[in-house]
Amino acid sequence: MIDKMIDKIMDRIAWGMSVIGAFVLLLMLVVTVSDVVADKLLNQPFPGATELVMSIMPISVCAFMLSLQIKKRHIAIDIMVNMLGPKARVFLQLLTPPCGIFLFGLLTWLSVPLAIHSVRIGEHTGGNVGVPMYPAKVMIPIATGLVTIQLIIELVRILREWKKPQTAVAAPAVDISDNIS
Repeated sequence: MIDKMIDKIMDRIAWGMSVIGAFVLLLMLVVTVSDVVADKLLNQPFPGATELVMSIMPISVCAFMLSLQIKKRHIAIDIMVNMLGPKARVFLQLLTPPCGIFLFGLLTWLSVPLAIHSVRIGEHTGGNVGVPMYPAKVMIPIATGLVTIQLIIELVRILREWKKPQTAVAAPAVDISDNIS
């Protein structure tokens, strides 16, 4: 019951983050096309286009991370994993969430002070048009923190499943007389 509630909450957060990511990708597309058209037709590029795209690109990348983790759509090295035996695969399944929790937790922990500082000083890009950098710097710890939470949820479920008593499966009967010629 509580698992379904947690999944529903995380799915809604992932959907909201994906909407933000899609909007930012659309904005990047419009700005880039406008810049190219203005440069080619009017011989005057869109002012601040490069800075804007550069400053919102981390938002577009980070916004989809939770959804990718929930749907297990991240990059996997199936060729190498499929070469391993069943015990090694189980070991990797148990090892992956703690490693992810450590790495994404570390990213979150290290990026929070940078985001707070960026908001406090109102950090902007240099150049002709000053584009705010703090939205991207705020999105990074939010996204990595959400992925860390999702990985913790997955680890708890793996450990809970692992602790369940395994039902014994009877070995298939083999007729020895078939092997004798």
